[in-house]
Amino acid sequence: MFLKSNIRAMKIKFTFPAVFLLTIFFFQSCFAPRNVIRLQPETENIKWLYGQQFISDSINGVIYEVGFSQTSGGQYWFDFSITNFSNLPILIDPANFYIQPFNGRMQPMTEKKIAAVDPETEILEIEKKMLRNDARQRNQIGMGLVAATIDVATGIAVTTDDNPDNDHLRTHLTHHVMSMAAHDGATNAIHVQNLNDIKEAWETSTIRKTTLESNCNMKGRVFFPAFPDAVYIRLYLPVDDLFIEMGYQQIQFPVN
Repeated sequence: MFLKSNIRAMKIKFTFPAVFLLTIFFFQSCFAPRNVIRLQPETENIKWLYGQQFISDSINGVIYEVGFSQTSGGQYWFDFSITNFSNLPILIDPANFYIQPFNGRMQPMTEKKIAAVDPETEILEIEKKMLRNDARQRNQIGMGLVAATIDVATGIAVTTDDNPDNDHLRTHLTHHVMSMAAHDGATNAIHVQNLNDIKEAWETSTIRKTTLESNCNMKGRVFFPAFPDAVYIRLYLPVDDLFIEMGYQQIQFPVN
């Protein structure tokens, strides 16, 4: 008895400090809010539009106007306006827009420039997901048909059998299969609607691969991978075989 009491006391002595240390560790390891990130243009030639800073540059009559919008989801969001004042059409393809991060000594933080997110690739992936969802929905319809078949088959069995457990089996099995199909179907419908909305946003709100004719303009959003540890950012925007460079300083505002 004395031995058991000692063991119990030792457990209390060891358990309380362990819980106390785990509590301290938990509070020390809580994630702090991330900083708000802004990209400040290095040039003083800035045009303001509803609180957003736009800078512009041109080569051979092709003008890029670019405004940093926000950092979200691990990406920089930029608003673009591209105008072709040259005499020839020019291919605009965001897959050929590049970004490169630099440290405080203006040394590159990546071996090569990183391409912007390609809307055509994103739209293709969404379409693939939609087809997979369509196949899943067809499978759910099949589950419903299976449940109906079970209902009929077990109903016939119940009419020829006085065992009351059969009725419970039929009801439970049908309800289970149909509930699964209904739940998955509702989830799938929401997911399909979300994918439709995302697809429409990519199709209508972004700079997409376009042959921009002379004296024409296009506007849209472009997404680049974000580099929170960078001090400076460079954008490289193509005009035929040349590139316009736009420089930004990355500024971080602590939340606390």
